[in-house]
Amino acid sequence: PVFKNGVPVFYVASRGHHTDIGGITPGSMPPFSKNLSDEGAAIRAFKIVENGEFQEGKLRELLSKVESDNPLATGARNLKDNVSDFKAQVAANNKGIQLVSSLIEEYG
Repeated sequence: PVFKNGVPVFYVASRGHHTDIGGITPGSMPPFSKNLSDEGAAIRAFKIVENGEFQEGKLRELLSKVESDNPLATGARNLKDNVSDFKAQVAANNKGIQLVSSLIEEYG
């Protein structure tokens, strides 16, 4: 969130399409998936930054975990790239916070 006088006044967000988060085939959204777990990691909710700290260990754990009855299902195949992509999204959000904060300072 973007705060003014301690009150959240705006929210910034970024959306990403991560090409491989596990599943039954490399890539994303295999056409012959029968359930969500066939497509890879399904994360309900996760605070990726907590108290200003990027939660890399927990993120790696979530992307590596496979909850599927399908023996072909795997966790993310390239965790290094996944983590870098998420860090880039966090950086984009931080830049958005800076820019919106500058607008608030300038225009009130």
